[in-house]
Amino acid sequence: MTSHAPQLPEILACEADRIQSFGSEYAHYADQLRELAGRLDSGRFHLAVLGQFKRGKSTLINALLGESLLPSSVIPLTAIPTLIAYGDRQSIRIRFQGNRDDEVVEGGTPHDLYRSLLHSVSEEFNPKNERGVLQVEVTHPAPLLAEGVVLIDTPGIGSIHQHNTEMTLNFLAQCDAALFLVSADPPITEVEVEFLRTIRDAVTKVFFVLNKVDYLTADERETALAFFETVLRERAGIRGPVAIFPVSAKRGLAAAMADDAALWRSSGMAKVSDHLVGFLAGEKNAVLRDAVQKKARAVLGAVALRLDLSRRALEMPLD
Repeated sequence: MTSHAPQLPEILACEADRIQSFGSEYAHYADQLRELAGRLDSGRFHLAVLGQFKRGKSTLINALLGESLLPSSVIPLTAIPTLIAYGDRQSIRIRFQGNRDDEVVEGGTPHDLYRSLLHSVSEEFNPKNERGVLQVEVTHPAPLLAEGVVLIDTPGIGSIHQHNTEMTLNFLAQCDAALFLVSADPPITEVEVEFLRTIRDAVTKVFFVLNKVDYLTADERETALAFFETVLRERAGIRGPVAIFPVSAKRGLAAAMADDAALWRSSGMAKVSDHLVGFLAGEKNAVLRDAVQKKARAVLGAVALRLDLSRRALEMPLD
């Protein structure tokens, strides 16, 4: 009789059951391990688009989706993480904090979906998240998503809305890889450098995108790319080969909506899309496994710390 070595999802599920037995106060740790096991089993890969506010994150995702789905604005807008996964038809599920039932929007027009998103994720219609939205989940038939990737639009850091920065920092634990977006004007800031250091420690794989290069001449573009690479190496501590994709997400979105292949290529979005497709085909599973292992170690470390604190409390003298 032969036996097989347990696979990582099985190990995580067993650990979750064991931790669950410690008591209700450990339930959320068990849930985190089960969620990680499920993502590894299904190949569900979380790719977040991160960066300072107004760098064009929502527009970049819209370009990859091929339509203007996510709201964008000239003022800081996105306040809630939005997860976009593959689905045969578009739908929106709004998850709330606490025990409130989800809100689901499906079968409506694109305008209905847009308005639902706007009223859920925007600072204008949901200031300081007064509706208590935990996250918004969207399904979309974009080919890129069919490979198991989940695109995540995150609140921009560094705006006057401090809670948006905190929301994104807290969400990093759910990210397996990231598209880190800066723009040509203004160049990368100290706030972004500090944020990138945090991302580097929390996220397994990071891709770099320089947006809004359509505002630059060819010489200015080369200068901006060289400056960005220098900052990544000397200030953010990025080691190894650095690939930076210069793009105009705005032109890329226009190209996708007009089915203009030439404009899609000249916008720089073709190289981003092709690189992501190649990564998903060749590296996704290995990076996902590494990311899940890293996150699982963090959860188990938190459990061990809590158990140790409880043990010390029990050993303290009663007087």
